[in-house]
Amino acid sequence: MTATSQNYLKGFIALTIGACFILQPGTSDAQQPGGMMQQKLPQKNLSPRALESLVTGIAFYPDDLVETILQASQHPLAIRQSSDKPVVRIGGGRFAERVQQFNKTTDPNVEKLKQYPEILAQLSDNIATTTLLGRAYQSQPDDVWRAIDKLRAEVDAALEEQPEQFVDASGVPLTGQAAYVAAAGYVAGRYFAPATVTELYTAYAYPHQTTTTTTYQGENVNGAATQTTTTGPYGHATASTGSSSTTYTGPNGNTVTGATQGGSVVYQNGATTVGAGAATTTIVGPQGNSATATGAGIAGTTTAGDTTYFGAAGGGNVTTSNGLTAAGAGQVTGSVQQTQTGANYNTQASGSVATNTGVNAYGSRNTSGSVNQNADGSVSGVRNSSTSVQGTNGYANVQHNSSGTATGNGNGSYNGSTTVDSSKGSASVNTTAGNGQVSSTVTTQNGSATGTLGDGQVGQSSASASSRKSTGSQSGSYRSSRQASSASSRYSQSSSQQIASGLQSMQKNWGQLNQQMNRSSQASAASRQGVQTYSQQRPSSAYSRGSSYTPSYSSSRTPSYSRGSSSFGGSSRGSSGRSGGRGGRR
Repeated sequence: MTATSQNYLKGFIALTIGACFILQPGTSDAQQPGGMMQQKLPQKNLSPRALESLVTGIAFYPDDLVETILQASQHPLAIRQSSDKPVVRIGGGRFAERVQQFNKTTDPNVEKLKQYPEILAQLSDNIATTTLLGRAYQSQPDDVWRAIDKLRAEVDAALEEQPEQFVDASGVPLTGQAAYVAAAGYVAGRYFAPATVTELYTAYAYPHQTTTTTTYQGENVNGAATQTTTTGPYGHATASTGSSSTTYTGPNGNTVTGATQGGSVVYQNGATTVGAGAATTTIVGPQGNSATATGAGIAGTTTAGDTTYFGAAGGGNVTTSNGLTAAGAGQVTGSVQQTQTGANYNTQASGSVATNTGVNAYGSRNTSGSVNQNADGSVSGVRNSSTSVQGTNGYANVQHNSSGTATGNGNGSYNGSTTVDSSKGSASVNTTAGNGQVSSTVTTQNGSATGTLGDGQVGQSSASASSRKSTGSQSGSYRSSRQASSASSRYSQSSSQQIASGLQSMQKNWGQLNQQMNRSSQASAASRQGVQTYSQQRPSSAYSRGSSYTPSYSSSRTPSYSRGSSSFGGSSRGSSGRSGGRGGRR
């Protein structure tokens, strides 16, 4: 790892350890080993009515584009960065390149949406709604598609039953795509009830949290484990805490109990992932003697160009009731560089251990190698490593070199050698493999010995192995079953006309939804301050929420919507999204 990457790792360590300290007090009291966590958690899944309100912005695009939006909405950070203007670059050189790489999040579905900049802009401007949509699609994908199909069916029914209700500013009935967009807005407006909007705002404002409790029981062991996972509003930070309690019973009825408590936090930003965690385990023996082990660590990876850098560090200590103590620490860094035919890799690792009995040791290891795909379909690899250990009881140095080729039909080859030089003596091992045979020679101060294994059949693939086939099962989900029935619908094929209609509906419908989510945010903030809120007022809407189609729909009453307007298109970035973020931090 380069000096710059090491500096990043130090920064990540400071940030993530700080996050761990913030998370720890709020969770330690709530968890009891072996018991169910008693917490009032936000509703995991959205109600059908809330989902129908949520999909009003995307339901009227073609199916393939809807699927792309649903996948992309699970990466709101990538959407925000892809739609915003490029950040002005200050300085230059390798450090600036790494900063740019870290700040850039990519996702293949977001990349697809770049050919629709207006859609990408809407997803970014309404980032709170986009984030909630992605979260809902992760946990209840079939329900999301049911909501989309229900909304589409209601629009078709409105156009068929009362087409004359959708008129322009002069009262002339709308036709074609104009009537379709008007009907979509009318139907969507009926879903924006205050209770539904409150559910959506609450679901977004608070982190998504799930708790699982597992009990296990066997012939000689029983226990329980509880884990709580919390994901932030934007989905790229996840924290987990957990506890477990286990009892082991021996043949004479003696028992050993163990209890573990720990937590971790993971942060993902495009090509960079970093995580940190800590845990404590206490084991109590049948005579009351105990040992407590505590450990903490951090690990991270980041990719720049064709090279992925990684690093990890950790430490721990063990204390027994008999007064024995031991402490250890270690770290590893390395990189993997992709080539046209394979990859090159290298790692460096070191560690140490110290006890209060005078036993101390230190070790290091360096490894490098490569893997390549050959033109004939075979794969070749080279690996070299050196390990050095020294301590109170002596030293040992181990050197290993090997190379080999795998063909997949048993005709591969391997050559490897390992030498050991230690305070107790020296030895070497040389191994060759090929043509179905393996031969090894071991040499020590007492002489050499050679052994051969195989009769020409080692590694040959068997007929039964080659005849195995994997079978996939049909999911039977709503999404798969709906494909046949929707093959002839207006949404089955992408068209510029349908995409334009979907965009108009998205602008109007999500504009209305986000205005009301913003009102929920303001009402929530006002209620915390003990002042009069707007929660009792019925939000105004350009669309009637009545159960019948009798009120006329006039396009002149449709509020203008643009990214720069003061209505909500431009302000959602600063109000709805940020207000949700504040709610998540409460």
